[in-house]
Amino acid sequence: MRTRARLAFLGLLSLVLVAVLAARARADHKDERLGFSIQTPRGWTELPMSVDERWKVAKYLSDKTNTWTDKQNGWSWNHKANMEVIAFVAAATKERIKVEKKETRDGEVEWRKLAENPFKDYKEFLTQRYSATGQGGWYVSDEKERKVDDVAVTCYEIKVEKLAYDGPKRIYTWVYHVPDVDIAVQFEVLEPHADKLESEFQRCLRSFKQVTRKGGALYEAATGDFRFADLDKMTPDERMQVRKVYEKRSHEKASKNVPDGWTVKKMGRFLVINHADDKFAQRVVEQAEAVWDWLDKTFDFIGKGEYVREPIIRICKNWEERSAYYRGSNVFSVSNIEIVTCQDYSGSGGWEMEWVNREVMRIWFNDKDQDLSFAMPGWLGLGLYEFVGQLRVKNGKVDFTTDYWSRDEVRERKREKKLTPLRDLLVMGQNDFQADWWIKRLEGSCLVDYFVTGKASKQKRTKDLLPEYMRNVQVIAAEIKKEDETAKGKGKTKPKTEAEEDALFRDLHDGYKKKEKRLLEQAFERTFTGWTPSDWKKFEEAYLESL
Repeated sequence: MRTRARLAFLGLLSLVLVAVLAARARADHKDERLGFSIQTPRGWTELPMSVDERWKVAKYLSDKTNTWTDKQNGWSWNHKANMEVIAFVAAATKERIKVEKKETRDGEVEWRKLAENPFKDYKEFLTQRYSATGQGGWYVSDEKERKVDDVAVTCYEIKVEKLAYDGPKRIYTWVYHVPDVDIAVQFEVLEPHADKLESEFQRCLRSFKQVTRKGGALYEAATGDFRFADLDKMTPDERMQVRKVYEKRSHEKASKNVPDGWTVKKMGRFLVINHADDKFAQRVVEQAEAVWDWLDKTFDFIGKGEYVREPIIRICKNWEERSAYYRGSNVFSVSNIEIVTCQDYSGSGGWEMEWVNREVMRIWFNDKDQDLSFAMPGWLGLGLYEFVGQLRVKNGKVDFTTDYWSRDEVRERKREKKLTPLRDLLVMGQNDFQADWWIKRLEGSCLVDYFVTGKASKQKRTKDLLPEYMRNVQVIAAEIKKEDETAKGKGKTKPKTEAEEDALFRDLHDGYKKKEKRLLEQAFERTFTGWTPSDWKKFEEAYLESL
């Protein structure tokens, strides 16, 4: 009896193990909105989607790390193979579905819009993803047509070689041409490991099946008081209402369909979507809260009464997961309030904490005064970037005394009498910073330190110099913006989709960079009118003494 029971138990255990392995081998990704399912590789991890990735459908990351070593310099790079699904809505569908405005029974305005893809097809997506973002040049090494489950498919084999970030890669992509939408499924892997993994990728690609569509049309619906608004013509209270709609929409979208193993939790003013340990998440939030409070206190003269949207902090398990999540995302988006980081064991001085600091500052300045954020002159923009990145948190408060290495670098230049004179530093553009760029950033950081930590307040001439300078930049930026809108006829046609709105967002950013020389010169002239050689000498001496 004991033997039979033992055999029965072992038989049951075998069935369970077979079922588990079968489930693991046949994991499916199913999208009923677009109407398809496809198998994913064994053991791969599903990644959440960015709030602003309106054209991407899914991402998966390998559980194994591959390595590529550059034979010329001996450096090695790690990379995890990944799978992405991208949807390209057909032009005919775009023409049929227009932006519609409705009023609900509650009197609220409802907008219905197409889920815009900024790329007309897969090849244009590749150009933006690799060539335009500096991740390497690509070319199609093989292209053929076939059918899967009665669906016409274009099969690509693509190589990314020239200047490829973290090593040369091979991409296997099948584009499935289903009604009203092309669905591209892409596998990316380091070239030396491609042949070994090709059969697994092919198995997944051949598993594509159409399913009955349900759960929504091929467009997203944004409800409530959402609109493509001209924020410049609104009061702070009106802008707050629009931003709260963006905020709510982003939080709701980020919270939906979170993969297994990720947690969603509101922590302070942040929505935290976490795939790391809880202690690290708590430390990230503590740091972010302290930096936010410091910005509120230090720059209280910027954007009075303006509402800053509560960010999403997305914490990935490791660097590979973070890199796969971030790659190809739309950073130039008016609705981008995500801070993406990953588990870091370097403590408060680690690079990830520096990144969190800088992203908090980006979101804070963009909502407080977007024009000022984009128009900041080189020394101020790069100086703040470096300075804020180095802030540390002790007992819930920011600490300014720990960046000894950077300060020592600048002090060494001071001893060698190689520091850039302040008058020259204040009119340097971004291109000027490229020469000896690292020390120039540190010089900018030290000058920002001089102003924001109270050292400049010891002199009458420099006590309120930074607020005055930044207000002058605001005025000049407003003048430039008005001139550009008049010259290009902007303002007559408002954006009708989020893609158009994001394009205007990018144009605004690039426009100020093109007028950088004017910004620098006029901000300098208006701020330092009436300064005598003696004033400049006292300023320079006091600054050098503070280092």
